[in-house]
Amino acid sequence: MKKLIVLAAITALGTGAAQAAERTAKFNVDKMYCEACPLTVTKAMRGVQGVKSAKVDYETKTAVVVFDDSAATIDSIAAASTNAGYPARPATN
Repeated sequence: MKKLIVLAAITALGTGAAQAAERTAKFNVDKMYCEACPLTVTKAMRGVQGVKSAKVDYETKTAVVVFDDSAATIDSIAAASTNAGYPARPATN
């Protein structure tokens, strides 16, 4: 009986982990006019639940975000930046 319960618990844990995936997305970010702007964008994007990291580059006006796709979406990350005053959209390249 103990073996059955342990096996069921391990199976349940494995199923949940298989559904969540770490993803990386690149965004184009508009309205960054100074070198301090990326600080605000970074804070906004990192504030989204599930975002693990956000690296914003002022020179290229882009952000690269690593996130858990079971907790965050590309749209929610872009919306966070947009709501902070820096419209973001997924990069096509």
